[in-house]
Amino acid sequence: MSASQELYQSAEQLHLAVAPPAGATEVVLFLHGWSCRASDWLSTIDALEGRWPVLVPDLPGHDGSHGVAWDDWTIVGLGRLVSALAESKGIERLHLVGHSMGGAVALEAARAWAEAHGQDALGAVVLVDTFGLPYGDMDADTIASIETPFHTDFVAAMHQLVDATTAAALPEETRRWVRERMASADPDKMLPLWADLLRWTPTRAFAELQCPILALNGEHIPEPAQQRCAERVNTQVLPGTHHFPLFEAPQAFVRELCAALDPHFTSNG
Repeated sequence: MSASQELYQSAEQLHLAVAPPAGATEVVLFLHGWSCRASDWLSTIDALEGRWPVLVPDLPGHDGSHGVAWDDWTIVGLGRLVSALAESKGIERLHLVGHSMGGAVALEAARAWAEAHGQDALGAVVLVDTFGLPYGDMDADTIASIETPFHTDFVAAMHQLVDATTAAALPEETRRWVRERMASADPDKMLPLWADLLRWTPTRAFAELQCPILALNGEHIPEPAQQRCAERVNTQVLPGTHHFPLFEAPQAFVRELCAALDPHFTSNG
């Protein structure tokens, strides 16, 4: 079996929390974050009330796609897989929304999609607090300081990460729910992906993509990331949120997501 055939086989195995209706050719594809799940998007999808056809997969190693045959634990590799998934669904014009790591994967998926189908087949890419870490601007010591605790005690480090990146206004019950879901991910699959994410850079995606790139951010994006994104990303900050605006301010998040995507969704016109 060729590498291309293996890629499409893996794409067909991905668990879909939501699939677009048959015949939909312009679709919004939602991508969850590292150690998160496709089901994180379900309350957002419900609130959208069918506004756009959507595709919501679990990425390999995560929740319903935990058992998918996959050994390319890189952001670029996942981007290629997501592009293959969209192609397998007969999509002709693709929009991508990615939370946290899902935004990095969305950028790489957009690169792969544009390479295969042309820039005009891309709508918009929306990054949801993707640059909570300044990807492309961290030195080796900084990366090690972030990475090492997860190798020492994955569950404890995950609890600490969630506690440090959720807004004070988030109900404790929701914070606990996020913490336990993320801590239950498989370290054998999450750690190599974490290693690649921490060393990933958006440089090629920002240079090559011609589509609109938008961001819906919390209030804590580090200055180096703000500077890196300033010339290429149209950013909206959601007041009172941190790294999980889809949970921390769900109504405002859906409102701003619609404002970001509607102008680029040609089927609306």
